[in-house]
Amino acid sequence: METWQGTEALILSGSPEQEVGYVARFLQVHPSVKVVCADSGTRHLAKLHCHPDLIVGDFDSSVCPDIDCERIQLVPEKDDTDTMHALQVVIDRGCTSAWIACATGGRLDHLLSNLSLCEYAWERGCTCRILDAQNELFFVDSDTIELARDDAYKYFSIIPLDYTLHGVSITGAKYPLSDASVTRSTMYTISNEVTASHARIAIKQGRAFIIRSHDRAR
Repeated sequence: METWQGTEALILSGSPEQEVGYVARFLQVHPSVKVVCADSGTRHLAKLHCHPDLIVGDFDSSVCPDIDCERIQLVPEKDDTDTMHALQVVIDRGCTSAWIACATGGRLDHLLSNLSLCEYAWERGCTCRILDAQNELFFVDSDTIELARDDAYKYFSIIPLDYTLHGVSITGAKYPLSDASVTRSTMYTISNEVTASHARIAIKQGRAFIIRSHDRAR
């Protein structure tokens, strides 16, 4: 079977999430994205009514379904997770934009390792975002970015990964900042809101997660 090359990929991880409607909406907006299942991420295919381009895994926690697509069989005793290996594969095949879904609703060790993949991808020239029903997360390092106003995400937050972020400035938002220092122990960059057409975030020095989010409907 021929392997594919592509610049955009969606990786379905194996978190036991019940709500996957956000993934279906993502696929409607990105119809040409390559769909990659990491091991038990295949459990979400039936709800999504989509066909994967690639399945990667050791299948120690699930049974590989009988689907006509490319497969990469891993051994259970290895140095990376199935999701990380899937990300490595798509980057090696030319992916520059990756999204990982169904990656936040299970074990905390899996959650934290999945979040770290955003930095891993960034170091290799790929922008990686973690998606779930309420959030979108990505990694930045000493950078300036713009966030468009988006009805799907009311809030944005800056989560320091280094102990201190230096020179943090925010404009176009409800709570602006100018050349501030933000630390992990005095984290006041939570639940901000875009008030202009775009918010501008500048971090002179330091690594952080940017999270866009919304509350669940009551």
